[in-house]
This record gives sequence, C-alpha cells and structure tokens, in this order.
Amino acid sequence: MEDDNSNRYTYTVKQYKSREEQTQICNIIWKVPLFKRLLGTKTMSRDVDAPKYTVVEAPDSLFKLKVCFLGINTELMEIYYLATTTVFVSFHLEIEFGKFKEKISKDCQTVQANEWQYCATINNPGRKEVVSYHAGLQLSFTFKVAPVVKAAVCHNTPRLSEDLGTLLTDASYSDVTMKSAEGIQFRVHKNVLAVRSEVLRAHFEHKMRESISNVVETPWEAEVLRDVLTYVYTDKVPQVDDAPDKLLAAADYYQLMGLKSICEEVLHKRLTVENAIDTLLLAELHSANSLRQSTLEYIKNGRAVLVSKTESWANIQSVEFIKRIYDFMMAGETSSVYVLATALHELIRTG
Repeated sequence: MEDDNSNRYTYTVKQYKSREEQTQICNIIWKVPLFKRLLGTKTMSRDVDAPKYTVVEAPDSLFKLKVCFLGINTELMEIYYLATTTVFVSFHLEIEFGKFKEKISKDCQTVQANEWQYCATINNPGRKEVVSYHAGLQLSFTFKVAPVVKAAVCHNTPRLSEDLGTLLTDASYSDVTMKSAEGIQFRVHKNVLAVRSEVLRAHFEHKMRESISNVVETPWEAEVLRDVLTYVYTDKVPQVDDAPDKLLAAADYYQLMGLKSICEEVLHKRLTVENAIDTLLLAELHSANSLRQSTLEYIKNGRAVLVSKTESWANIQSVEFIKRIYDFMMAGETSSVYVLATALHELIRTG
C-alpha cells in the first residue's frame, strides 16, 4: 500500500453510537483539494489491470479508503473501502467531483476483515468538461456497523437446547425413522420435524407413504443427515465445517433457512480464486442469494482476471451463466468487464 499524501488531501473522522439501533456510526470525509495535482503524481500504466492507487487509513476507526486509477489517461477511477475486522456493515457514499455528484448506498452485509470492498466507478475523471485543474474531489462515507453474529450460535436457552438434543440419542418416545442414503437409521419425532420444516411436515400429511410407514427415506449421507437433525433439534451445527456444500443442499431441500444461512457464511469464508466459480454455481443451484452476491463481489474485487484463468472457468458450458456474471460487473463498469466480455465472446464462438 502507499499513502502518498504531501498536503494533497485531508480527511476527518467522526464516530458515535446509535442508541436506537445499537450500531456504531462512522463518518469519514476524504477531501482531495487539487485532484489534478494528485493525478500528476501517478505514472499511469498501459496495462489496464495494473492500477495506481492512493490509500487513506482513518485513525481510530475500523476503515481504510482507497481510490484506484486505471488506464493510460486515467479512464477510470474506482473507489473502495476496507474494514480491519469482520463486521456487519452498511454504507452511504456521497461523491462530489467538479460538476459530478452521485450518491450510493449499500444494505447491510457481512464484510470479511482486510478485504477491499468495491463502492463505485467514475469514468474519465480527468476530462476537462468535468473537472478543472483546481477542482477538488470529496468522498463522504457514512458506515453503520453492527457486530457479526457467528455461525452456529444458539439463540435458545442453553438448557432447552441440550434437552432437545438428547431426544436424538434417546429413542424411547420416537415415532418415525429417517434413513440416510446408506441405510443408517435415525429415530426421531414427527412433531419436532413438522414444526421445524414445512417440507418434512408434508411427509406426514395427506396420506403420504411416510405417514403410513413412519419411515422417511433420504438421499443424504449419514453425516449430513445427522447434522440436519442436530440443527432441527438444537439450532446448532457443530460439524458445519465438515461439508457445508452438502449441508447447504440439504438445508435448501428441507427449507431450513437458518441452516442455509449458516452454510452460506461458512462457504463465503472459504472463497478462493480457484473455487469461486464452483461456489457461484452451487449458490445458483440452491437459490443461496446471499452467497451468490458475496461470491460475485469477491470476483469483482480485482480477481476477475485470475478467476478467468482457472480450470473451473474453462469448464463453464453455459453462456447465460457468464452473461449473469458480466451483467453484475457491468453495474460497476470496472475493468473486469473487458475480461468477461472477451470470455463471453469466446464461449459463444466455440459453442
């Protein structure tokens, strides 16, 4: 990182706590009085994927801010922020730049520590009709921060959760059996299953086979089925890290939205350049909208070129799938668009 301030910019930070929402509010105003002078310090690259940037660290706050300059003649300027710890945050950004003014807001989302988050793009920031030599750039951020609720935390009374968990190991009053794909049996209780999952409730209504035999066959491996039932009884998933992808599929099937959210969070934390496409496909398959959004943000955040060189990318067969990624990138008009447009053209040509 570089912080190349030589009286070329200033910033102010104000923080306070909202009594109503119990959230931390952080206002950061970053001013660049002589924007053209800042541009003059940047030796622009002819490689659009090798941006020059300026970073501001706001003291006594969780945040850093960054502007990136891309292209030979500064065709694009991108704005990012970073949180130094994992937080649940929303932000509002007001951009004032010569005659250009824009307001951008983003709803609450979990942001991982020390990962740059894309905010906005300004096209052709150096052109004369927009900004004179003496014009200034002002970025006014308002962050609303709440603590992240960790996955698998039980919100019930601990004793109640423990007591319900014992029902899984004590078959004395069970009235139905669930079978794993391997045939391993779990003795469970219709009323618990029915109150937790509309899908499981349907098995015991309308004279379904399961309501007569009191046996529910499932396609899930024993470990996955055990984790599903543990969540159903206790609201906990101690082994969620073992197979979150398989558990996500089961949670989607039984419409266990809380379990689904926990799996999405675990999979988000495991994102890498190599598995981003597979994770995105998984998210779309199981309508995991939060995971889909966070994966697209991960790719967009300066990783599109690397992702496009992976084996998973090379194995994509769907033009529509790449179009959806392309459309998401287009919303920010970043340099990643050029990479994806080329890939989309190639897939259409060879398809």
